[in-house]
Amino acid sequence: MKKNRFLDKFEITILALAGAFALTCCQKIEETAIEENTEAVEQESSTTYSITIRAERIPGPGEDEGTSTKGLEIGDGTEATTTLLKSVWKNNESVIVYLGSLIIGTLSVLPDAGDPHVATLYGKISNSSNIEAGVTTLTLLTPRSTWAYTMQTGKLMQVSGSIEKDYNYTMASSVLVTSVDVGKDIITTEDAHFAHQQSIYRMSFRYNDGVSKTPITTSSVTISSANGHLVQREVVGGAPTEGDITVSLPSASVDPFFVALRNGDETNAEALTFTVVDNSGVTYRGTKVIPAEYKPNGTFVSMKNASLTERLDIPLSATEVNTVL
Repeated sequence: MKKNRFLDKFEITILALAGAFALTCCQKIEETAIEENTEAVEQESSTTYSITIRAERIPGPGEDEGTSTKGLEIGDGTEATTTLLKSVWKNNESVIVYLGSLIIGTLSVLPDAGDPHVATLYGKISNSSNIEAGVTTLTLLTPRSTWAYTMQTGKLMQVSGSIEKDYNYTMASSVLVTSVDVGKDIITTEDAHFAHQQSIYRMSFRYNDGVSKTPITTSSVTISSANGHLVQREVVGGAPTEGDITVSLPSASVDPFFVALRNGDETNAEALTFTVVDNSGVTYRGTKVIPAEYKPNGTFVSMKNASLTERLDIPLSATEVNTVL
């Protein structure tokens, strides 16, 4: 009986040890499986990738490569007298990245040291689980995610409300993703080619009374389209809001000023009416037909000394049309 009791105890001990070993093995297997599953889940949910894109210039019709790219810079003289706009990337700029109509990131700009017409765009984008190499294309837009052409001040450079700062929209569409490195969280694309999204007009006005042409000291101008196709606001993938554009100068001036206009109808020329208010509150009006296409980067449409043929408090029959100088 003692022997049997000993064996029973021995057997119980062996069974307990075997059970503990089996439990330990199961725990190890389960822990390993949990770790592997956790890694898989983390990998699937990792939606932030680094991206670097080379942004290149696009020459416009009849232009050489040195005159057309993203940004704006006065090439000679001052705003009132300039005849040339240079185009360069600048360090403080940013570029919005879209996947379809969804914003997935904002990239910083590093201009090329030897050629500021070219830049490297770098940063991080999210929602990368929907991106497939060789298939997915991205859209890049600068300077803001919402295109808006209202509240312009007539200034080309520097200040808030200027074209350079707020209204010089350029876009690179269909930028193909060339590789997605899941392990290193890196996405690469083909080069991005940015194109201008509006024309820039250099304006000043004179009143033609049929005898002489008097320069107008402009305080504000409201620009209307006969077909209603001037874009006030637009978002990528959405329909534009169209209507009149009013430009209020910081101070009334006889000097030329600048306005950015996007024509929602890219096929047909547009008849624009300019309603100008001078420094004494007198209103003048004139009309001009403009082409549908957008002028390329680095150039503008000159309407310096364009004639207005109607002074609203003195009806006239003058018929001179505005001319591009």
